Amino acid sequence: MTRGEAIRQFLVKSILPVASTLPLVCIFKSACTKNGTLDYVWLWILCGLPFGLHRMCLWIIPGDRSFGGGIAVAAFGFIVGGVIGGFVLVWHLLVAAWYVPLTAYRLIVA
Repeated sequence: MTRGEAIRQFLVKSILPVASTLPLVCIFKSACTKNGTLDYVWLWILCGLPFGLHRMCLWIIPGDRSFGGGIAVAAFGFIVGGVIGGFVLVWHLLVAAWYVPLTAYRLIVA
């Protein structure tokens, strides 16, 4: 592996996920703060929405329900997508943390 490939993988696997997570946390942090305390569960769900909404394979389509029931089912779908995305986001951040020493090793060896 060349130095260029190692640096490119470091940028894609480590810098890009962290750089995409920081603006999401900054945006949603004020929305999840109530009475001076931060609700980490809702922050996790809201930050996970961009990572998990397209990974959801199950969309619950309301059938013979009222308009309110359809909105409730759609909100449930977004919450499930946020939870899935939260796990994906945590995985991306763990991979990013792993690539820091791995890239240092690759640059020393190469």
